[in-house]
Amino acid sequence: MRMLTRVLSQFPYFLSQRLIVCHASTVPSNVKDTIRRKKNEDMLETIDIEDLPRAQKRFAKQFEKVNEERVKEIFAKNYKNQIALFALITLVIGIYYYTIHAVKQETFLEEIDEEMAVEHPSTHEHLQPSLKK
Repeated sequence: MRMLTRVLSQFPYFLSQRLIVCHASTVPSNVKDTIRRKKNEDMLETIDIEDLPRAQKRFAKQFEKVNEERVKEIFAKNYKNQIALFALITLVIGIYYYTIHAVKQETFLEEIDEEMAVEHPSTHEHLQPSLKK
């Protein structure tokens, strides 16, 4: 209950702060500058490694080497993954085309139709192979 009263007591302050932000200004503002300012606040400060003390400079260079190795490993994994993806896609396409080719060459259904026509000529007369003269 105390938490609720505390939140409710701070609510008008929060509401007034939100209203101040929401008011429109008559002075034209440059949106790009405000976005750039926000980005700069979020970004870390860039420094020159050569200006650091010797121990920190060595640590920074060591960190750069580790980071370069990590990036190389990531690129190598991506390359291997792309090769594996290409191989799998090639395999799937190969299986698909082999299946289509094999189904086109199947004649067992025609053989069954011919056998049925020979065994039951009255009901399967339309399946008899035409006589060539």
